[in-house]
Amino acid sequence: MAPDINLLPKRDRSLANKRLFFIIFGIVFALLFIGIGTQYVIVSKNIDRLQAMKQTEEAGKSQLQAKVAALETPVVADLATSVQFIESVSYPVSPLLTELLKYIPENTYVRSYKFTENTITVDVDFETLSHVSTYIGDVDGSAYFTDVKVESISTFSPKDDEEEKTTSFDEVERFANTITVTIEPSYLRNGGVVQ
Repeated sequence: MAPDINLLPKRDRSLANKRLFFIIFGIVFALLFIGIGTQYVIVSKNIDRLQAMKQTEEAGKSQLQAKVAALETPVVADLATSVQFIESVSYPVSPLLTELLKYIPENTYVRSYKFTENTITVDVDFETLSHVSTYIGDVDGSAYFTDVKVESISTFSPKDDEEEKTTSFDEVERFANTITVTIEPSYLRNGGVVQ
């Protein structure tokens, strides 16, 4: 029999494999620890930012709730407050009508007038277009009004007899106008005095 002589040093491969396993495990553990630490820092910053936003939103919510509560409380108005409010928003209409009617020429008919908060709409029938333009110019020059608009002009015959088919050249068509004037509130409140 031949003797088993091995002059090479004994190396245990299992020991090298264990060492490699522990090195890889350590690297993976270190990377995992660094990743978790980074995530922790990022999440803690996001939490701080979100908490600050939450506090801001809660402050805004409480302000809005206070406004809603203030709006929902019933307003108690007594007679003096009501009278004061009406006097502050109302204005006398007689000077306005007097001013509008002052410039109307002869043979002119005012059909209707309608007041809104800032305007007066008047339906007027004139004999000629020159009367219309003169009236518009006079009203536009009045200190009671800031703007005059002719909304519409249409012609009509004073007699609408269907039975009479003959053409009469003595009959002249009239002009129906809708005119809107804008009121000058400061001049009106001062009683027709410029200040």
